[in-house]
Amino acid sequence: MVLAGLTTVSVTLNVSYGPVQICVSVPNVDEGNLKGQVLEITVQSVSETVGSLKEKIAGEIQLPANKQKLSGKPGFLKDNMSLAYYNFSGGETLTLTLRERGGRKR
Repeated sequence: MVLAGLTTVSVTLNVSYGPVQICVSVPNVDEGNLKGQVLEITVQSVSETVGSLKEKIAGEIQLPANKQKLSGKPGFLKDNMSLAYYNFSGGETLTLTLRERGGRKR
């Protein structure tokens, strides 16, 4: 499946090889080490998954990957998809929000 305006994964992988710098805008909240900063995370390749990126972010801000929600131009990013799937080529800024857990109130 290719979303509108996005290129295929193989095209992105051919263009973006090697380490890629991704900026992550962090909210300013009391949980973890979230002080409204912008993190610069380096991934080895855009073939890494979003889940792998979240693990790297967790190491920087002490917020578990399962409590993170990343979004960018294509919307919210799924953990099992590669960065290439979303056409990340470096220098992009993602937005980190807290994943709200909840359910039916009793």
